[in-house]
Amino acid sequence: MTTTFAFITFFNILSLLSVLTSATAIHGDHNHVNANQRHRYLAKSLHQPTSRAGPEGQAAYTPDTSLHFEYLRRNFDINSNKYKKLTKLLPKILRNANSITTHSWELGCFTETLMEVYNPSLTPFEWDDEYGFGGGKCEKLEFGEIPWNVLKVAKNSLMAYDWTGSPSSSTNGTTESSSNLQDYLFNSTSPVPHISQALINGDGALGDPVSLVPAIWILSQFSKNHLVKLGLGGKSAEDYSWALGNQLDYLFSGPKAPTNNTISQREASFELWADMMYMIPPSLSYLGLSLSSGEYLKYGIEQWDGETTALLDTTVNIYRHIHDWDARLWATGNGWGVYGGIRNLYSVKASPFATTFTKEMTEAENTLANVFEGLFNELDSQYLIPNYMRQDNQTLAVGDTAGTALVVAAYYRFLKICPDKVNDQLTRLAERAFDAVVAKIDKDGWVTHAVDPMGTYGWVVYPNDPNMHSPEAQAFAAKMWKARTEAGV
Repeated sequence: MTTTFAFITFFNILSLLSVLTSATAIHGDHNHVNANQRHRYLAKSLHQPTSRAGPEGQAAYTPDTSLHFEYLRRNFDINSNKYKKLTKLLPKILRNANSITTHSWELGCFTETLMEVYNPSLTPFEWDDEYGFGGGKCEKLEFGEIPWNVLKVAKNSLMAYDWTGSPSSSTNGTTESSSNLQDYLFNSTSPVPHISQALINGDGALGDPVSLVPAIWILSQFSKNHLVKLGLGGKSAEDYSWALGNQLDYLFSGPKAPTNNTISQREASFELWADMMYMIPPSLSYLGLSLSSGEYLKYGIEQWDGETTALLDTTVNIYRHIHDWDARLWATGNGWGVYGGIRNLYSVKASPFATTFTKEMTEAENTLANVFEGLFNELDSQYLIPNYMRQDNQTLAVGDTAGTALVVAAYYRFLKICPDKVNDQLTRLAERAFDAVVAKIDKDGWVTHAVDPMGTYGWVVYPNDPNMHSPEAQAFAAKMWKARTEAGV
């Protein structure tokens, strides 16, 4: 018995050393934009929004080249050549996503995507109550069951974090501690005072860093696992939970709408963006699910509802991008909006509070059903959603694979839990849009025909630029595959 245990321990150590050794990746400018005359002309002729993040505000994050992306088993009930093609390309798509993901919202989206694809029981979509707070499953898992990719990206996302005053800091002035990680999330119960700050540089965005909340909370819980401690090193579970509490403080102290407390997407002034519907509400709802907290589920519901009220153009049932200076109908913004709503729905339905929020969930379901119909009615001749819908300017109206993929992913998730609120025609359109996205993925796993996510020359699709790569489009394609796999159609 002793010999066997020693061998297993030695084997685990060797496995950790071989699998978890991180190679430092050198990263430069991943925007891949060719500043030629055509782009310069567009820069002059199109409205140029301020980029969400620029080189001076890039997160201090270097993609980890040691991540491994396994091939996945397809759903054999789906007899679609495009679905089969996407299944085969998925590891390449995710490897490419990893190589260009650096900003706060990209990291949040990427970690969530990795969980959906490889560790779905950590997500609301296939939630396992044993991962809920107090379930203890995170501490018990063996090497092959641990979501290493998610944990490594989450840990590395915090490489520039200021840990001064953290529970493990020798200068925090207190020796108090708690075995309950939940205590560190709230200033009123934390043994160590919070220091309000974002998890990662959001380059002026209040909402974007919040997209990392689920991943950091998972990192905190798994940091109690002895194999994770050995393999990842890093900070303590209490430190990560404390950092998450700091992020919540920072979020809740930001600008809000005076009437309904809808939180701003931006730090310096009150702005509502469709993007934030993916970043803020479902992250709060996820905490509500994990902590079995009706209060945090309610926060998530109220935030998504407030953003919907402000941004939904009810004449066409499509979301505006930004409530004031870009009120146009942006495909990716709509993807963010509907997928955030879907994550909210699943969190509430997987929680003990589903009946408490029946009215709110019914309203959200009806809204989503209407938005899906509005969006699929806008498909272009290639069956892609136009980058900006209902635009006379054809440069703005080019079909966008990124926004289309996320909308299709949300639709398939919606189809599974609300089949009575969709119809065969919408499902056929979703399949055509699915096929249209896959048709734009090259043999190396790059999703082409996607909007420039940085808005370098305006949020525009450059269909003939093979070097225009989007971390969002890569992640969204993987979400789309997983959602259809689970829907089984």
